[in-house]
Amino acid sequence: MKKINLKTVVIVVVMLVVIVFGVVAVTQAKIFISGATSDVEPTNVVAVPSEDGKTAVITWTSEKESVAKVEYGTTAASLVLMTADGALTKNHSLTLNQLRPMTNYYYRIRIEDEIFDNGGMPYMFKTKGESDPMVLKPTIVISPPTTATTTSVTPTNKPVTTTTPASPNTATVCDKKTDYNKDGTVNSMDMATCTKNGGAMPTSTAKVKVDCSKNTKDYNSDGVVNSIDRIKCLQSQ
Repeated sequence: MKKINLKTVVIVVVMLVVIVFGVVAVTQAKIFISGATSDVEPTNVVAVPSEDGKTAVITWTSEKESVAKVEYGTTAASLVLMTADGALTKNHSLTLNQLRPMTNYYYRIRIEDEIFDNGGMPYMFKTKGESDPMVLKPTIVISPPTTATTTSVTPTNKPVTTTTPASPNTATVCDKKTDYNKDGTVNSMDMATCTKNGGAMPTSTAKVKVDCSKNTKDYNSDGVVNSIDRIKCLQSQ
């Protein structure tokens, strides 16, 4: 069995210690070169969405000037969109474009290799839009269609004048041979039309009925005795 060389063990331990201290030293040097984290850490981070829901402005301040980026997206796990400062500044203001209205957006701030978020989770804001009750929209007043005004006339207590229909004795006596309704035929409808217009029925007188089936009188004066004359004969009874 081989003996463990104490010298070799000591050398290995020393090398490990040197490596550890080397890593720490490099890290500290990197921090020193880039500036302390507290100097560039964002403070007073505010997101201001636009009224139309298509853009938002992210603002914050830092103690030390830096060029920062904002990485953002619609989920906390997919911050694939990015916008950046154009120059060194302490008062940062970056505009996020091409946003969708009424949508939750998540974002974080990156300064070189440092990432700043809301305590381990990305910052979040919600865009506005047409259906957002916080957005004031102009009120459109639609006037109702104009309707004709109906004027109601309240009856007054005036004496009512009653018109007494003319006495049948003084009214026009209806003629059974006149076409009162102008339909080309003299029949009972003509008498009804005459009486409706104020005419009086003729006084009934005894007449000798004529046998119209054997009629030989030219009632309509057309020079021919036919069925039309028989109808006229019957109407004259």
